Amino acid sequence: MHIEVPRLMMTRRKQLSEAMKASIRDAAAALFAEKGYPSVTMREIAKAAGCSHTAIYLYYNSKEELLQQIAIPSLLQLEQRLLELRGRREAVPEDRLLAVCEQYVVFCLTSGSLQTVLFMSGSVRVDDPSPELEVNVIRIRLFTHISQMLHETVTGASEAPDRESAAAIDNGRMLFYYLQGFISTYTGHLEPTAELLERTLPILRQGILTLVRGMKQN
Repeated sequence: MHIEVPRLMMTRRKQLSEAMKASIRDAAAALFAEKGYPSVTMREIAKAAGCSHTAIYLYYNSKEELLQQIAIPSLLQLEQRLLELRGRREAVPEDRLLAVCEQYVVFCLTSGSLQTVLFMSGSVRVDDPSPELEVNVIRIRLFTHISQMLHETVTGASEAPDRESAAAIDNGRMLFYYLQGFISTYTGHLEPTAELLERTLPILRQGILTLVRGMKQN
């Protein structure tokens, strides 16, 4: 018994530590979504999580580390799904582009207010050559996957565009503006998400194909 007590104590401490870390992450995500990432302080996060403003640093070194702990796992899951859809070579490029865009939109709308934290908090330009935070490296990769799928659909070329191609980047931005406009319109909507998507996804697809036709003519 004397051997087991320390083990039980260590297990209990680990459970409490993980519970506090989860509370801190939840508090940070809520504050980032409500107030905007730049204006939130570690002291505010600690207070919302029920933790002292000094003890929070036992769990997370900085606000940047918290952001990455919140966003990276979900973004990597999304990236894996986009790569799977993009890799379905039995489908024509237009259908793969639509599937990739729909997956991105569905992910954002089902993430609720958290989607602003996942994609916007602490973000940088999509053509930043060396982003400091890993979360921004992943965000730029997501943009690149969709942009390359768009490039293949518009040009019929199977190879990826030059990473510094201004035309490819601008086309990708135009598509993203469209997708983000759609997402912003329906974020927080009271209509059940499944019904909303069934009603609006056909319009989204039509809009994407219209963009593609216009790009092909330029």
